[in-house]
Amino acid sequence: MSATQQLSQLKSLQETLNAAIDTFKAELEKQQLPEPSLTTSKPHPIDDISYIPSPAMYEARRTGVAACNLIKYLLESPYDAVGGNTWMTLESAAIRLAADLGIADILVACPDPEVGLTVDEIAKRTEVDAAKLERVLRLLVSQNWFRESKPGYFANNRRSLLVQKSQPGWHLITFMNEMFHRISCALPEHINNPSKEFRFATDPHHTAWNIAYKTELPYFGADGWLAKYPGEAEKFGLAMGAVGPTSDPGVAADFPWAEIAAGKDAIVDVGGGQGTLCCSLAARYPSIKQFVVQDLPETRAAAEPFIASKGLTGRVVFEEQDFFKPQRRKGTGTYVFVMQRVLHDWPTSEGARMLAQMRDALKESPGSVLLVIDTIIQPGFLSTSGPSAKESLESEEKVGIYKPIPPPPFIPADFGEASRIPHQVNVALTAMCNTFERTLPQLKEMVESAGLKIKEVHATRGWASITEVVLP
Repeated sequence: MSATQQLSQLKSLQETLNAAIDTFKAELEKQQLPEPSLTTSKPHPIDDISYIPSPAMYEARRTGVAACNLIKYLLESPYDAVGGNTWMTLESAAIRLAADLGIADILVACPDPEVGLTVDEIAKRTEVDAAKLERVLRLLVSQNWFRESKPGYFANNRRSLLVQKSQPGWHLITFMNEMFHRISCALPEHINNPSKEFRFATDPHHTAWNIAYKTELPYFGADGWLAKYPGEAEKFGLAMGAVGPTSDPGVAADFPWAEIAAGKDAIVDVGGGQGTLCCSLAARYPSIKQFVVQDLPETRAAAEPFIASKGLTGRVVFEEQDFFKPQRRKGTGTYVFVMQRVLHDWPTSEGARMLAQMRDALKESPGSVLLVIDTIIQPGFLSTSGPSAKESLESEEKVGIYKPIPPPPFIPADFGEASRIPHQVNVALTAMCNTFERTLPQLKEMVESAGLKIKEVHATRGWASITEVVLP
C-alpha cells in the first residue's frame, strides 16, 4: 500500500473521530451535562447504571471508540502491541487485586477523595507491601483504572468507582475475573488439544473450563457445576448483574414493550438469572403489572434479594424453571416470553430443544409471543467507501429514534473496538461450554430446527439484539 493511501486512511479516521467527538459534545450540551474529566474522583452522570445515551450520543461513542483504536493501530509499533498483549493478563490480575483489597472504597472514604492517599497510606490500610503495591497502581493508572493526582498520590476515577464493593462491577472484577483467568490459561489446550476427539468435541464436557477446574461437569444445566455448588451460582448471578446493565437500558428503550405486553398476563424472562432485565423493564414501564423471572432453583438466592433491593417484590417474582422441561406457564394465560443470554450457553441442538419447549408453549397459549435477546455477531471487514460519520451522525441527531448508522469509511462493519465485549464473550462461551454467539444465519438455523421462524430483528443501544420468533 502506498504512503498516499496510508495517509488517506489516517485522514479519514481523523475526520471520523472529529465528527464523533463533536456529536458527543453537542449531545452533552443538549442534556446540560459537563464533559467527562480525567482529573476528578467524582462520577459523571453518564456513568449511572441506568443511564442510556441518546441515539446520536450512542452512535458517536461507538464510532469514536472504533476510530481511536484504529488510529492507535496505525500509529503504534507492532512490537509494542505484542508486548502489551503478552502482559495484559497482569493488568487483569492487578484490577482484581485492587478490588480484593478494597482500594476504591478506601479512596472514597479518605479525607480528600480528589487528592487521594499516598501509596504508603494505602499499603498500611490494606496491610500489603508498599513497594509492590506502587508498581501495581502505576500499571493501573497507565490504563486509566485509577489516577495519580500528584506524584505519589493515588485517587479514584470514573472506572475505579465501579470497583467499590457496593457496586455490581465488584463481583465481575473479582469472581468472574479470577474464573476467566484460569479458563484463559487452558484455552490453547482446549482448542489445540493433543486428542483429536477433544479438539473437535462440541459438548460442554470437553472445554477449557473442564481443563482448568479439573472436572467433567458442564458449567450450566440442572446437572452442572452451578447446580452442584449453589454458592458458585449465587456469585455467578451477582457477577451477571454487572453484565446485564451494559445491555438492559438499550433493550428496555429500543423496543415497544408496553405495546407488545398490552393485554398479556405477564412478561416471563426464561433464564432471567438475577432479574436485572425484568427490574429494568418494571422501572421503565409502570403500565406492565407483572414480571416473572424463571431460572434454576439455585439462582433464587441471588434473584430475590436483588428484586427486593429495587422495591419490586410482588410485581417481579421468581419462579423455578428448567429450560429443557415443559414451560410451566404453558396454557395458563397469555405471555411475553423472553430468552435473554440463554441460548448462547448451549449448542445448536440443545438450544433447539429449549426452543421446542417454547414452541409448545406458544401453541397452547394463543396470543403469546417469544423474544430472543442475544448478540448477533457481525463481520469485521471494512470498506473504503460509505457515508461519512459527520453525515450519518447529523442524520441521527435529527431523527431522535435509534437506528444504527452505517460504518464510515475504514471503520469495520462491527465497529471494531466497540464490539470488543461481544467478541470476548463469544470466545468465553467456547471456552466455558463449547458454544458461541451466533450470526444471523446460525440463529435462523437453530430457530427453524425447533419448528419456529424469525419474524424481525431489532437493534438496540447495546450489544444485544431483540429477535421476534413466531410459529410458522
